[in-house]
Amino acid sequence: MYIDTHCHLDSKKYKENLDTIITNALNLGVQKIIIPGADINDLPYAAQIAEKYSGVFFASGIHPTEIGDFDCNMQAKIKDILSNPKCIAIGEIGLDYHYFDSNNCDDIKLAQERAFRYQIELAISNNLPIIIHTRDSNDDVIRILKDYESDIIGLVFHCFGGDKTLVNALSCPTYFGIGGVVSFKNAQSLRDCLQELPLESLILETDAPYLAPMPHRGKINTPEYIPIIATHLGETLCLDLEIIATNTTNNALKLFKI
Repeated sequence: MYIDTHCHLDSKKYKENLDTIITNALNLGVQKIIIPGADINDLPYAAQIAEKYSGVFFASGIHPTEIGDFDCNMQAKIKDILSNPKCIAIGEIGLDYHYFDSNNCDDIKLAQERAFRYQIELAISNNLPIIIHTRDSNDDVIRILKDYESDIIGLVFHCFGGDKTLVNALSCPTYFGIGGVVSFKNAQSLRDCLQELPLESLILETDAPYLAPMPHRGKINTPEYIPIIATHLGETLCLDLEIIATNTTNNALKLFKI
């Protein structure tokens, strides 16, 4: 059994063949899939998908590059959907400095931090785990999380790329989302870092439709590729596929309580 802990099933790229994609994933042992929140306007559709398929769950949240003005209306939408029983986390939330324009980067940083803190506090008040997005922003992400670490029940650094500054940085239960990047030739730093991480801290994800693993790199990613990612992770750690499947599944169940 596998769990895809980060898959954008609400992407427009899946509109025409969602049933087939989910059925194929199930047939390959991917029994549960979690849709992360990204665009506030997509949250209702993510909830609709989760309500239709028993093994699909979703998270409420806004990706840092999608927060806009982060007004009261947006905050209410994030909060209100938490009443849905298939909503099992807050995320993906965090900071993303990758596309900054130097003319207004300070204002954007402040806006992203404000939204990040609000959503962390929402997770804490609702006893939910957090899915973290960080890009070119690890120092600030850790700085902010440290203000809340004693109250966070658990979090995952989504799309973990091997940055050791994130390892052992926090005292709260911390997991690392391993996706198709582990199969890339230029990801040796990730593979080296994985040698030092306990298996109990690793969970699987696709980040589909992005970052398809080898030999499908450059194509549309799907949850069907989770076993391929697990195979690459097993090869990196010199562990049998069954051990990878069992442990990553148990870790996901423990974090997300599904």
